[in-house]
Amino acid sequence: MSWVDGLKKHSWQIASVMIGGLILVIAVVGLIELRLNESVRGIVVQAIQDDLEVEDKADAVRLAVLDVRHYHDNLIFGGPSPRRIQEFDAAYQNLLSKIDSLNKVDINGLDSINPGDLHRGAELYYNHFRPAIELYESDRTSFELASDEGLMLLAKLERDVRQVERYGEQLATKSVEDVENSVNHIRVLLIGKLIGYILIGATLAYLIIRILRAQQKVAADLANTLQIKSDFIADISHELRTPLTVLRANAEVALDLERTCVHTELLEEIVRESSHMSHMVEDLLFLARSDAGALPYDWEIVSLPSLLRELAERGNVLARQYGAHVHIGPMAEGKVRIDRTRLIQAILILIDNAAKYGPTGNIITLCANKMGNEAQMEVQDQGSGISEEHLAKIFDRFYRMDEARAHKRDGSGLGLAIAKSIITAHGGRIEAESVLQQGTIIRCYLPLLKAPASVQLPAEPALTQNAV
Repeated sequence: MSWVDGLKKHSWQIASVMIGGLILVIAVVGLIELRLNESVRGIVVQAIQDDLEVEDKADAVRLAVLDVRHYHDNLIFGGPSPRRIQEFDAAYQNLLSKIDSLNKVDINGLDSINPGDLHRGAELYYNHFRPAIELYESDRTSFELASDEGLMLLAKLERDVRQVERYGEQLATKSVEDVENSVNHIRVLLIGKLIGYILIGATLAYLIIRILRAQQKVAADLANTLQIKSDFIADISHELRTPLTVLRANAEVALDLERTCVHTELLEEIVRESSHMSHMVEDLLFLARSDAGALPYDWEIVSLPSLLRELAERGNVLARQYGAHVHIGPMAEGKVRIDRTRLIQAILILIDNAAKYGPTGNIITLCANKMGNEAQMEVQDQGSGISEEHLAKIFDRFYRMDEARAHKRDGSGLGLAIAKSIITAHGGRIEAESVLQQGTIIRCYLPLLKAPASVQLPAEPALTQNAV
């Protein structure tokens, strides 16, 4: 960790230490020449404390504005939900609290801005946008109009807060100048010590400015990242999903009307590629909804053997397309609480990957074991394996190990990320282990249900390892 990272992580602790050091230096000077230095020390302590308080409280208000903007964006792109509305209201109340704290500091030097103006600006924004949230489903146009106007009010509020911040910086600069003028009247004996004080004050000012800039950059980067992500998902949803569906439907209709047409191959190519693009769009939307916690899950309790049997049967359908075969390995008894459709989707992604990138005749082993309070489901292949360099990144979105593998089969690079998202939503985890030229094992861990002591789980029908 670099020293800059350390400053960012422990910013206020370091600032507190620096202020304490400054007071200590002043106390030492007072002991040497108490009478001459007492007035200077009082000026310095009071000025620095007051001016820093102005900057700190103004910065807290600005961060509270950014927080409200963040939850405002969540309502726009994720839609209203009880949790999002509660978070938005809490952020607004926090903003009012931070604005009210400015009443405790002296900002009378600002003729155009005062805490009352900021408070009224925040109330104007909230009273304008909050009722429109209820119109999200019934009158989307009014909601979006109120949202845009609310964002403009927030932007104005942020500009006003920045004026208060700049005023605090001006106060700090003026205080330093006053201290320097006072130092000129102190005897030569104190010059060296006061130079040390000035250096400490300059270091403190630099540290605070550096911290504020770093925090501003982090907040700006975060807001930019969220905006890019939201814009990208929105563009994919609105600009690609519907046209692709129409394109594929029209091509399919044309094929149904005339199979002997000279353009048959072109139409079939259009159907294939539009279908592939549609799947990619659906994958992106799936991950976006998963990130937002908006995916519904239909929970049920199933036994591991019956789940493995269904997975093997459906997995073989996928594997045979690539000349592979699914083999059932050791199978433990037990029950898990899952969304059957989602979990099967996740495991089939693993089987599809194993078959797709493995050699012809590849045997994919599917098994389930008990590991303490968890069920461990394994998908093992006989492929070429994955190097350690790539293994840690295979669950990243859009990650491809190399161009050859990327173009060998169709795919969006989102499959393993989707599988991980589903397993995580089940309260589990997913891991990968691989040996080059020997194969790869993907392990999914799910919480096992505890059977009541007086109830014995019904035995599953015997299932041989080659039953599928």
